[in-house]
Parts: sequence; C-alpha cells; structure tokens
Amino acid sequence: MLKVALVAVGLAGCSLAHAAEEDQPKARLPSLSVTSSATREVVPDTATLRLSVSAERSTAAAAAEETARGSQSVLAEIKAQGIDPRDIKTVVTVSPVYDDERGPQGLIIKRTLRGYVGRNALTVRLHDTARAGVLARSLIDKGANVFEGISFAVSDEQRPMDELRVQATKDAVRKAKLYAEAAGVRLGRVLTIEPNPDSLVGEADLPRPPATSGTVTTVIPVEPGVEQLVARVSVTWEILP
Repeated sequence: MLKVALVAVGLAGCSLAHAAEEDQPKARLPSLSVTSSATREVVPDTATLRLSVSAERSTAAAAAEETARGSQSVLAEIKAQGIDPRDIKTVVTVSPVYDDERGPQGLIIKRTLRGYVGRNALTVRLHDTARAGVLARSLIDKGANVFEGISFAVSDEQRPMDELRVQATKDAVRKAKLYAEAAGVRLGRVLTIEPNPDSLVGEADLPRPPATSGTVTTVIPVEPGVEQLVARVSVTWEILP
C-alpha cells in the first residue's frame, strides 16, 4: 500500500514538473526579418464601359417599358459592333421616386410618391482599348442617357505577378545576406515567408461625368495610361553566431 502511494506521489511530482516547464516562456530565437517588393508598369489591355438607359414615369410599368424600349437600340448597337455576348452585362431596376417635405429641423415631415425610375444599366468590356471612346459616343447617340465612365484593367495579371513575387523574394534574400555579413552573423533556416497583399497602383479610370443625353458630336477622348503591379514579401531567418 505504501509503495502504491509513493508511486502516485512520484507521478504527481513528474506532472507538476512538466507543467512548470510548459509554463516557462520559451527562449526566442534570434532572427532577422526583411521586407522587399518588386514593381512593374503595364499598359491596360481591356476597357469597361458603364452606361445606362434611365427614364422616370408615373407608374412602374411605364418606367420599365420606356427603359426597355430605349435599351433595345443600345444593345443592338453593341452587338452590331461585334462584341462577344459574354462581355455584355445588363441590370434592370425600377425604383420609386418621392418628393420630400422637410420641417425646420431638416427632418422629413411628409413624403409624396412622385413616380418611378426605370434603369437599365449596361456594362460592356472591350479587348481593344482604342475603341472605347468611339463606342461610348455611339451608345450615347443610340439612347444611353447616363454615362458613368470607363475603367481599364490588365486581362492577364497572373504571369507578371508571379514573376514579381519571385523577384521580391530574391531581393529579400539579397538584403538579408547583406545585413548578416555586415553584422558578422550567419543566416540559418527560414522561419517564415509572409506574402503581403499584391496591389495595383495608379489604376487608370476615366472620371465619371454627370448624366448625359442627346447626341455627342465628338469622340470621347480616352487614354488608358499605365498600371503599376506591386508584389511584396516579408521573410524571417534564424540568426546563427
């Protein structure tokens, strides 16, 4: 019986010692962290036009019918330009419009239904940015009375971004070796590699002008500019004496 008690006490002592070891803070490895980046300027090769056909009428049905009628000629023009249907997107909405009467404190004290606004929003993607200005003018002529602007993008960012990620990592290694040599230490194993979010700097967008109606007599000037792709990475090494 005494032997069993002694064994139990010994096991309890081992457990307490193990728990105490776990509670002790682990010594932090000396380390070196380096952050690096790589950039490249690219010319956008796609343009996205955002236009709408909008009309306000006394009833929701009338507003929907008017925008549908106006959208037919716009969509016909888009298809006549040979644009792939996969590059065309439409969103149709009908919303009530109210006239608000406000009190001295600016709070609404009375709201009266004025009618309904129908809106057929069109998004058109072009794989030839040089056509963007001409097509925008043509669609406005055909009845798109709200012109929200043109944005530009790079269709295939994956390959150049992968190349930039490799460059950023290699540059981090170069810097780490330089720092270690200057400090008189050696680099050990890599502890962490943390890619930072990639980004686009200077994304080219044509400013959005106010609603436009009627016939535009000149081609809308468009310049895609350039986009700067940026890849960033942080690498941490163990330092050896």
